[in-house]
Amino acid sequence: MSLRDYVEKYGIRLKKSLGQNLLLDLNLNEKLADAARLTEKDAVVEVGAGLGSLTEVLACRAGRVFAIEIDRSFEPVLNERFAGNPRVAIFMGDVLNHDLAELIETHLGEIPDPLKMVSNLPFYAGSAILMQFLESPAFFDTIVVMMQQEVAERLTATTGTKNYGILTVAAQFFSEIDITGAVSRTCFTPRPKVDAAIVRFRCKRQLPLDGRARQNFFRLVRAAFGKRRKMLRNALAKSTDLDISRDMVETLLDAAGIDSSRRAETLSLDEYLTLTRALTMKKDSE
Repeated sequence: MSLRDYVEKYGIRLKKSLGQNLLLDLNLNEKLADAARLTEKDAVVEVGAGLGSLTEVLACRAGRVFAIEIDRSFEPVLNERFAGNPRVAIFMGDVLNHDLAELIETHLGEIPDPLKMVSNLPFYAGSAILMQFLESPAFFDTIVVMMQQEVAERLTATTGTKNYGILTVAAQFFSEIDITGAVSRTCFTPRPKVDAAIVRFRCKRQLPLDGRARQNFFRLVRAAFGKRRKMLRNALAKSTDLDISRDMVETLLDAAGIDSSRRAETLSLDEYLTLTRALTMKKDSE
């Protein structure tokens, strides 16, 4: 059956509120799987299984597939297509309302290694879902997602550009990122107002900071970009989250070798890490 046949058979109506669009070019599912370099040894999580077209591709390539779908109107389609497939586990619910590691252990019996995520993400929640996976204690070796082009450009933005922001630095903290393909809005129905892109994240098994230092890193990045038009010395000193004096800000920036008159978007990931280590050392000594 074609995807349109399933839609008609079960009387499914695509919901704009959930960012649902029917993918017309099914070759894009193959491109998503290609970018993830799936093998029989891999377990893969999919968010937004929908009618199961990508799920089917993943099930043919990976050893196990855990497919998550928020909209219960798709449940009969997914059950018809995969209920008898031992490689596929299906969960109906909002992934953002659950502990991801617990969800994986419940449905796959363990947290597999290697573990990957491949998804055609709903545009309205793409960034939130992505960060949930990057921050999860369940380690994902590779994440490949189709998401709106605007967000893809923010994720891969270079230092000093207008698209470079909190999302860029946060994602780079966890992974190496590249865009593997562009997707025209004409590939979907109903046609969205924006184009999409396929983005790959090769996640870092060893993160540059942990514990209190990691918390300080994200506080510092939020403070810097919270007033991105201001110079760093002013943006950081005015942050109630950091709660440090202007003199302390100047001391930390000097220790990190960073000019206090620079602005948030001019700092690289490495410079934010250096500044975080100086901040953490100072707080630990207090």
